[in-house]
Amino acid sequence: MRLASLLGGAALAAALLPIAVAGAAAAEPVVVMPAAPVQGDTVAIVVRAAAGSTVAARFNGTPLSVFAVSDGAWRALRGTDPDTPPGIYPVAVVITPPGGSAVTVRRAVRIGPTRFEERHLTLPSGTVSLITPKNLSIEWNALNPVLARRTPDALWRGPFQVPVTGLVDSPYGYMGFYNGVREWWHQGADFPQPAGTPVVAAANGVVVLARALPLGGDTVVIDHGQGVFTEYLHLSAFLVHAGQRVAQGDPIARIGATGLVTGPSLHWGLYVSGHWVNPLFWTTARPGLTD
Repeated sequence: MRLASLLGGAALAAALLPIAVAGAAAAEPVVVMPAAPVQGDTVAIVVRAAAGSTVAARFNGTPLSVFAVSDGAWRALRGTDPDTPPGIYPVAVVITPPGGSAVTVRRAVRIGPTRFEERHLTLPSGTVSLITPKNLSIEWNALNPVLARRTPDALWRGPFQVPVTGLVDSPYGYMGFYNGVREWWHQGADFPQPAGTPVVAAANGVVVLARALPLGGDTVVIDHGQGVFTEYLHLSAFLVHAGQRVAQGDPIARIGATGLVTGPSLHWGLYVSGHWVNPLFWTTARPGLTD
C-alpha cells in the first residue's frame, strides 16, 4: 500500500467541419467531454476543422497542448484533481483555417465535487524519516524531465487496463494524515498483492523511466503520448528498460515493497499534462478519450 505519491455566420460554416460525438453527427466544431466531469476526471476538448487548420486552446485562461488525432481532428486534454475547485471553467478554442481568419469558439465546463475520504495512519519512525527534502528533490529531479515530455502521437487505443488484478485498498484522492499530521492526497490507486506478482502495462507506450527512487521505490513510468503517462511504484524487479516500447498487457515489473510503503503493493498513478488524475477513470470507454 503506497502511503502517498509525491510526487485541469457563413464564414464560420465554411471554416469549420461538424464533429461526431458518440457515433452521432453534431454541428458543433468544439465538444468538451465528459458532459459532467468531477474532480479527478480527465476533460477532453475535441475539435473538428478544415484539414491544415491551426488550433489553439485555453482552459480557464491557461494554454493547453493541442494534438492532431486524425485528418481534420484535434484534441486537448486537461486533468483535474482534488485541488481543482468545483465550479464553472471557460474553454476557448481558436481555429485558423488555411488562408482564412481566426475564429474563436467558447465553451464552459462545470467541474463537480468528489467526496474524498480521509485516512489516518500511525507510521513507524523509520518510515516517516524517508520524507525528507533531499529525498523529495531526488524524486522530482528524476520525474520532472520525463513528465515534461510531449509525444505528439497518442500511442494508446481504447480503455486502459488495470495493471494487476484484485481490489484497491487505498483509492485515488484519499486525504492522508500520518501520525496526526495532514500530509497530501493520494495521487493514484494502490493494489495489495503478494511480492513477485506480475505488473503489466496499462496501455501501449514507451518506457521513459525504470529506476530505484527513495520514496517511490523501484519505479516505472510509461509515456502514452499527448501528455499522458502511467506510473508504477514499489516494485521488486524490472522487466523493461527506458526506451523500450511496450504493448498493453505486456509484463513490465513485479510487485514489491520498496520505498515509502508498509507492505507488498502496487501504486498505480496516471498523469495528464500536469495533473495526477484518477487512473480508474481511464479504464472505461469514454468518447473523445479512449476511442
